[in-house]
Amino acid sequence: MALADYKHPYVTVDLLLFSIIDGKLAICLTKRDEEPFKDMYAMPGTFIHEDESAEGAVERLLADRLGLEGNIYTEQLQTFTDITRDPRERVISIAYIGIIPDMNMVKVPWMEWFTIASSNVGYEKLLKVGDSSNASFISNSLGFDHDEMLHIAIDRLRGKTQYTDILFKFLKDQKCFTAAILREIYQAIIGKEVNRGNFTKYQMNTYIEYGLISKTGSTSVGRGRPADTYAYIGGEKLWIRS
Repeated sequence: MALADYKHPYVTVDLLLFSIIDGKLAICLTKRDEEPFKDMYAMPGTFIHEDESAEGAVERLLADRLGLEGNIYTEQLQTFTDITRDPRERVISIAYIGIIPDMNMVKVPWMEWFTIASSNVGYEKLLKVGDSSNASFISNSLGFDHDEMLHIAIDRLRGKTQYTDILFKFLKDQKCFTAAILREIYQAIIGKEVNRGNFTKYQMNTYIEYGLISKTGSTSVGRGRPADTYAYIGGEKLWIRS
């Protein structure tokens, strides 16, 4: 059969943009203003143009829809191909994870931040940031199959804390941070508290051993006892010993 005999599905990219807000993992969502799933929250996304790659579409999405340019960390998560995921047409989505260290980098009014908490019903509970009424909803209320995307992305982030340098992508200042700051990020991602002494003894020492961080030789300034500060110096993968 010739290529013309095959109907082409539409292909999109969807972006799961994460940050840490008030010690909690947070996701950036948009409320849809048209069908399908009008007035429901969803991940920002865009259709891939004929003359661009999936990565190029993500870069365009970051710049045009979220106002983000420059060195924004992204990685491909998974391709979602369920034939019923979009009621309009056959649409395949290539989902990406994005990480920014500061929620205020996103300044466009149509994007909103939600902190993520576990839910007893097996979905994530999403709490709108800055909403004094503590408005929240369960992730299965997201449009399309974006609840599945979110669940898989959180699992990916949690897994990668054990063998990559993913934690450091969330740092606001990679050149000067304390173990307490990195521990807060770690706890936000894995969703539970970690003993302070064990984190310093095992995780921080492992990061030093693998050449990901080094001590700056200075200590933190401010309230409380001064603490050693560290600088992220890069690296590839590592294995955290348990």
